Amino acid sequence: MFLPTFRRPNLLPRAIESLRAQTFTGWICELHNDDPVDAFPAELLQRLGDPRIRLFQHERNLGPVASFNLFYQPVSEPFFSILEDDNGWEPQFLEKMLEVLAAFPDATLAWCNQRIWQESPDGSWQDTHSFVDPEVTLNLAPRLIRWGHRQQLMGAVHANGAMLMRSRPGQGYTTPEIPFAGVETYRERMVPHPLVYVPQPLANFSRTLQTARTQGVADWGAFQVIMAATFLRHSAYSLAQFKETWDHFDNQKPSTTNELIAAALVCREARPLLRFAGFSHWFRFLINSVRHPFSVYHKLRVRAEHTDWWNRIDLSTTTRFAEAASNPPAPLSSQP
Repeated sequence: MFLPTFRRPNLLPRAIESLRAQTFTGWICELHNDDPVDAFPAELLQRLGDPRIRLFQHERNLGPVASFNLFYQPVSEPFFSILEDDNGWEPQFLEKMLEVLAAFPDATLAWCNQRIWQESPDGSWQDTHSFVDPEVTLNLAPRLIRWGHRQQLMGAVHANGAMLMRSRPGQGYTTPEIPFAGVETYRERMVPHPLVYVPQPLANFSRTLQTARTQGVADWGAFQVIMAATFLRHSAYSLAQFKETWDHFDNQKPSTTNELIAAALVCREARPLLRFAGFSHWFRFLINSVRHPFSVYHKLRVRAEHTDWWNRIDLSTTTRFAEAASNPPAPLSSQP
């Protein structure tokens, strides 16, 4: 168990208490403090006196991407997870996730739905009565998620703070210094599928008033273009599937067709998308180019400026599509 923290004295105790309240008690936790001069985490652990939690005080500030890379090194334990300092788990989280991974031995990780909480100016928390996945139904049965979900084109289906992952000997999932908002997306490309989704909201996601982390200097738009281009490059989509993909992202709020156009311009295999770009889409792309010329320039130069990102993501994407082709879904009658 890994618990990263960075200048969150008002939130860290809440996260730790959710861990200590787990019905499954056979866990150990590494608490990583990424602020070398912050004494609060050490003081908190001294007060709690829980031998299952060990403090790792970073000698220098690593930042979020490097800190998370510490957690995705090969480990000796059969399972590992990340509890972020601003989030929390329901008491049955670990017990349920262990049951799910036992029931799905081929799955690399399981993750669950999350209830959304909002921080108030007075420091209290309000239940928004909403969920990360709003499609909460009476059917809470876990289900396999195979590679190739449309959301994986520029995003991820799983969430760091709501997952339990199966460790594999010698297998790590470290990323280069990319925008922190993209680490789940990048890492999901690296992780063998299938995954398992638990619709039950066993974790809590917090909308905080402020964050101590910054996005960094990496180009978020360029990263999105690389993810989209490499996905479409190996998707072997039919023209109808390209149209479905275009329509899906065009209907999002906000629309992400600017990134799709850029992906099509830098990757030949993605160019069928351009058949569905109308005047309004090109006009929006042109206006964006005028308003943000440097950003658009870097998007169109991603293969030259971010060769390492492109090569590593492209290789992982190739692997995922090959994996999906060699392990097609079982007939419905034989699925769990």
